[in-house]
Amino acid sequence: MSAEFSPRQLKVDPNSAPAGLGCLAGIVLTCFFAMILGAAAASAQERNSYLRRVTIEPGAQRGSINCFGCSVIVKGDLDGEIVTIGGDVTVYGRVRRDVVAVGGTIRLKNGAEIDSDAVAIGGEIKTEGAILARDREGLVALPWMHLPGQLSIGWRGVVSLLGFHAVCILLPLATLRPRRVRNVAVASHRWLVTGLLGAGFTVALSYLLGWIDDRVRWGDTISTILGTLFLAIFAMGVAGISLAIGDRIFQGRVIAAIFAGGISLVILELIPYLGFVVMILAGSWASGAALWSGMGFRGTLAANDSQTPAVDTQIS
Repeated sequence: MSAEFSPRQLKVDPNSAPAGLGCLAGIVLTCFFAMILGAAAASAQERNSYLRRVTIEPGAQRGSINCFGCSVIVKGDLDGEIVTIGGDVTVYGRVRRDVVAVGGTIRLKNGAEIDSDAVAIGGEIKTEGAILARDREGLVALPWMHLPGQLSIGWRGVVSLLGFHAVCILLPLATLRPRRVRNVAVASHRWLVTGLLGAGFTVALSYLLGWIDDRVRWGDTISTILGTLFLAIFAMGVAGISLAIGDRIFQGRVIAAIFAGGISLVILELIPYLGFVVMILAGSWASGAALWSGMGFRGTLAANDSQTPAVDTQIS
């Protein structure tokens, strides 16, 4: 059963989310890795597009659309799902299945029809005129998230990105001694080795989590434990590479260097398109550096910690 909403009636609550959002996030991440790695080929019922806008012309069409770094415009009647990563979705006509925009805005024009859920992760849902939707609860905007490299930049997304990097930096500093972070920074000098190590580890863990969810009885619990472990490794790595970057500006001043490096990463990640590349490279580099250094426990430092430059020590 559909309902008609005018702009005044339709209010999208950014703090609300459907009960299956965790499952939805998993689907989005699966699509993300599939498009990046080329693991799945497009079929007659599915269309993948990279950096090229997709337009559904008037008339009935069937099939799902995955769009990376591009936007989708629907003028006709689409019986399929739409997933964009780093792009917007604009609907003039009708979409019969889910619409998900990761790092983009969903625009519903006057007369648009949405038969299923519409979720904007890191963006907003904007309406013009009256639209037809199944219910308001199915229209969810989560602007307090930001995908690096996305086209639309909002202040809430910037704040969340800064907060994420701040947590990644502060947790290792608070739970481990700063010299452990220095060891990760030293390991990050081997950027090619650590980058390949981090990329391989991330991809392998992604497939492992998928296999566990499908075949292991306590899959959710094991996935949660492995996911938490990965986040700890990632946070340690982000702190390490932030120190390595910032040390070029504030050599020997750990706190100033690590925050300068973190802010530099955030600025790069806010640049449309380029930010996505930075996220992939920096994420692989960070994870690999943390693994190579044994979470900062592999390495030696001079006795006088306060006088030792931040990243001049070599790993033994």
